[in-house]
Amino acid sequence: APSALLLVAACAIRPSPVHVVGTQREISVLTGEWSGEYSSAETGRSGSISFTLKAGTDTAFGDVVMVARPLVPSTSDPRSVTATPSTARVLPIAFVRIATNVVSGTLAPYPSPDCGCMLSTVFHGTLTGNRIEGTFTSTHSDQMAPQQKGTWWVTRVVSAPPP
Repeated sequence: APSALLLVAACAIRPSPVHVVGTQREISVLTGEWSGEYSSAETGRSGSISFTLKAGTDTAFGDVVMVARPLVPSTSDPRSVTATPSTARVLPIAFVRIATNVVSGTLAPYPSPDCGCMLSTVFHGTLTGNRIEGTFTSTHSDQMAPQQKGTWWVTRVVSAPPP
């Protein structure tokens, strides 16, 4: 989900509180406002990401806005599919960990746009300067469904003022 991977703060009305784990020094490198995108070629879903961490705290605020483009059979050829208009859903980030410039975490479980089951998503990324980029994996509560993978990135758009 490269085009809308990181949450854009404007897209989320009330971002959820996110517990950030790491040493004080590691957490401080995440201080500021981050924005980016995610996408998955496997699912055709993409979205935006926003994440804000104030200096001197271990609680951030962030969400992921998922844009699902369901595929439906084409009226001209029943064997082909076309994308229908997209629908957006805000997905809260549940947990973030930073250790030696590696950022990982989870999203709160959410209903899959593809089935009646729930999805659990984990993400990993590498921090380089003012950019984090990585991959994510979503697993269905229905263990028979395959895992879905994608990519994400965020950049620091505003640095927080010193404490």
